[in-house]
Amino acid sequence: MTLDHPPLTHDERKAAEAAFQGRPINPMWSQKAQRIYDGIRAAQADRLPQSQDSSVGLVHPATSTSIPFRPHYSESAPFIPRIAQVWILEYQDTKERRLEVCPGGTTIEQLLKVFRRRALGRPFTIQMVDVASMPLAADGLSSYSHDARCIDQDGFLA
Repeated sequence: MTLDHPPLTHDERKAAEAAFQGRPINPMWSQKAQRIYDGIRAAQADRLPQSQDSSVGLVHPATSTSIPFRPHYSESAPFIPRIAQVWILEYQDTKERRLEVCPGGTTIEQLLKVFRRRALGRPFTIQMVDVASMPLAADGLSSYSHDARCIDQDGFLA
């Protein structure tokens, strides 16, 4: 089998998934990804009066129309894990500790440059984390994810 078109880029896949799931458009997507999103939503708008679920235009055939369809992660575009480094940064003057997650290819020199800039002259140490499990505080957590999908305990997209 050959494709008449190149495979979708990451943000084009994200746009298509968001459109099918009724999520809002992301202005950071490429223009082509935004056109894909708009095209899918326009096609869905033509079908919405026939659907019982007007929020996304999808109804799972095996469920009641009052229960929204939630795809299983195995039925969606693949989750692509990104390699990351995790460091514990500890300021020596206050013993304040921070968990820092950085892209996998970041060099020690790059890490130190960023950490020095943030420290504003305060002395610190860093220690790499191999494996950890820790609760995340609701406040003070600053993160960014390229893939905004969440998976619940049963493997369904939440």
